Amino acid sequence: MTQKSFKTDNVVQELAAKTTLHSGVVILAYTLTWWVIIPIQSHFLASMATIATVMYLPFGVKLISAFFEGWRSIVFMGPGVVMANVIFIQLPFSSVLTYIALFVSYATAPAIFFVLDWAARYDRRELCAARAWRTLILAGGISSILIPVLIHVIYHDVIPQDEFILSLFRFMVGDMTGLLTVLAILALTFRVLRIKASSPSLP
Repeated sequence: MTQKSFKTDNVVQELAAKTTLHSGVVILAYTLTWWVIIPIQSHFLASMATIATVMYLPFGVKLISAFFEGWRSIVFMGPGVVMANVIFIQLPFSSVLTYIALFVSYATAPAIFFVLDWAARYDRRELCAARAWRTLILAGGISSILIPVLIHVIYHDVIPQDEFILSLFRFMVGDMTGLLTVLAILALTFRVLRIKASSPSLP
């Protein structure tokens, strides 16, 4: 095997592994949102529109994916997003608006991270843990405002005008709580792993 073909195989394997990981986590986030969070929300908050969840986990996943992978996160999450749309969201692929909405939803976070890196003149992936968390929260806050605004502009014809602002607010809250929930799960996971790593192994 030549060195060139070896490098090509490594690239393909990395692409397949990251696509499987990111798409798998996206599908898991949608599954938990649609099959766990929304039924609980419908029971206790029956007046809230079903499509606007109080805790939108896929938002947290897309932010973290964009933080680590930048623009490549769109490719890695792509298959999972398509499957999630078929199973859960069910936006019509025959409509141009569907492709615009999906692109806005998953390209906004990488764009924000790119701008933040450019403005601060650093690579977010080389930051210490504390600054990395703050960067994630900042990008999440901006994205939780910008993405719902753009999505509501795209679908302004089908959103009742008297519910437009309230719907927009619900999406913003759901996105941010989804991000904070995913970050809390990650922080807890890392903490448990650190404790296990530092604990002396039994003979």
